[in-house]
Amino acid sequence: MAWVAGADVSTGELITAAQWNNYMGASGSLEYLKGQTDRLDGLSHDEPLRAMDTIYQNTSGKNLFVAVSLSIDGDAAEQATAQIGSGTPPGITVADLKLGTTATSAAMRVSCTFIVQPGWYYRVVSDSGSPWLLEWHEWEL
Repeated sequence: MAWVAGADVSTGELITAAQWNNYMGASGSLEYLKGQTDRLDGLSHDEPLRAMDTIYQNTSGKNLFVAVSLSIDGDAAEQATAQIGSGTPPGITVADLKLGTTATSAAMRVSCTFIVQPGWYYRVVSDSGSPWLLEWHEWEL
């Protein structure tokens, strides 16, 4: 949705914070947006050593945002699944890392992201073949 200036503002004119807040309301106010941006400053990023088919637990006390990239060979029918859960082994599938019906001899990079609640378990498990783990990143939210 495009922002439309009020009658007292012409296109290209600079507006004050008070005018912005008046037009955007509470959820679009500069005070609200600054607070949301400040929250991003405190994110903790990690590239932990992780392995396929291993169960991990989020012991950080915060939500974890996890990003995983794999190399999957379509010809070898390699497939993987990302799972989370409150118990072990985790049983909630949050991403299927598969090539579907595409058959190719070339390896393809597939990625997924998911959030893990504090105390919950998570893993990326190989469903078939031997997918190769390329990258694993975690951010505490």
